Amino acid sequence: MREIEIKATVQSIQAIIDILSTRNIAVTSPVTQRDRVYGPAGVDGAIENTAPWLRIRTETKSGVTKHVFTLKKSITNQLDSIEHETEVADAAELESIIAHLDFELFSDLTKTRQKAQLGDIEICLDSVESLGTFIEAEKLTSDDVDYQVIVDELWAVFDTLGISRADEVTDGYDVLMNNKIATA
Repeated sequence: MREIEIKATVQSIQAIIDILSTRNIAVTSPVTQRDRVYGPAGVDGAIENTAPWLRIRTETKSGVTKHVFTLKKSITNQLDSIEHETEVADAAELESIIAHLDFELFSDLTKTRQKAQLGDIEICLDSVESLGTFIEAEKLTSDDVDYQVIVDELWAVFDTLGISRADEVTDGYDVLMNNKIATA
């Protein structure tokens, strides 16, 4: 499965929720997600990187916690990836496995996410601790899809929500966080 997404900063998540509400599009309740991302030892998160990356997402919703393990491998950039994921019972044991594979912790961040569904496009409204507020539009596709066709489709959705291309973000949250830490 391939996930193609676009991302932009937003001033107000509530403003986006209000627009979606006027169109009778439901937005989920906020969910807290802690994402720990692991990369091969010595590999940075540069845009040309095509190494596989591993993520353990711990999600708490309505008092219930679950752990989801994800493998991502970039195709054209950080927001265009082959993606496989599954729920896991023991995140600590999975961390041990990842360490034995010589993967290192790349980032550890927490965000609050709300979602909306527009046909086969998922909208994510994220408030990321220490980074700010963002909107993502993502679509799961076949592996051989034309990347630019999907990106154009996602931007058409953003255009209807008043999201400007000037606010586009091309890095994943993990890279954004590491860049912020490196410049602090």
